[in-house]
Amino acid sequence: MTMQSFYNQGADKVMIIKPNTLIEAGFDLTEAEHDLITLAVNKLHRLQSGGRRVLISAKEFAAANRVNEIYAYRALKDTAKILGDRKLKFTLYLDKTIQAENDADKLTVLKPHHNNFTMLRSEYHWLQGVSYQDEQGFIILDFSDPLTFLIDNTSKAYTRYDFIKTVEFKGCSSKRLYELINKWKDTGGVPEMTVEAWKEFFGVADKYPKIAEFKRRILDPAINQINKQGDFKLTLNASKFGRTITHFSISIKITKKAQKDDHQKTETGKNSYKLLTANQAVTFAKKLANDSNFGSNNARIGESSDSFIARLTEELQRDLSKVSDYMPYLTKLGFK
Repeated sequence: MTMQSFYNQGADKVMIIKPNTLIEAGFDLTEAEHDLITLAVNKLHRLQSGGRRVLISAKEFAAANRVNEIYAYRALKDTAKILGDRKLKFTLYLDKTIQAENDADKLTVLKPHHNNFTMLRSEYHWLQGVSYQDEQGFIILDFSDPLTFLIDNTSKAYTRYDFIKTVEFKGCSSKRLYELINKWKDTGGVPEMTVEAWKEFFGVADKYPKIAEFKRRILDPAINQINKQGDFKLTLNASKFGRTITHFSISIKITKKAQKDDHQKTETGKNSYKLLTANQAVTFAKKLANDSNFGSNNARIGESSDSFIARLTEELQRDLSKVSDYMPYLTKLGFK
């Protein structure tokens, strides 16, 4: 297992790719535990190692969280003592139309588009093992079988966001809600959920018996921190049965600040790169499609290999913003 840093000091962004099943799961972690799990899941997915074991060093944790290594060292050591006992609740689907002798091969993270399936409400430990190396300051996480399954299937349904935009948040609730907002941002809002479902999402199902207290202690602070961060303007909506609040939903408005950041990114790409020639596009579209890391991040659900290559060939000749997005992969594959 290598000690090479995956997260490096001074990076402008730390892009996270996280399974939607984990985004929507119910669990209660400390802020440090959530950060560690997020960075570890992302690293294991991006390394495409096919394993369940991932190493996070204090140096990496410090770089991603913009903190000093002394704090990171202490956070990892404290986290190692208790993370092995943490659990989460999530939903999987047993698709009965899949031809397989073993039911495990019929499991999917996506809800089937038909009615011939069984919903599995699952509760598992995050890890089957955790260890900490004192002298060199790193933690090794061995994910449980269900978590490994989710990580292996990340490319089928995932949310992508910049971890750096969460480092100023205080508490796990704000970080969790920010992930959920990024999942639903293109639809204009998080769908209505019961108060009980919201409490389970935040891992506080057995706390805050009064709805007003749950709103004041969990929902309002998380929404206020995200609004202050500036990418989104969130509005909490409540539905009532009589005088009792039964459901909450959240309206999402993407701010001009976020739109400006996206525009600047696109313009930077337009000014820095040129479209590929037809021959270049054909050559590198095939290389990109055959790169497992690129494919897991950019292939569309249900897209065949030939369709993926055809789409990439067209994008590389017509879309400068795509050329900008793909450039790190193109450079790695020999494009100059």
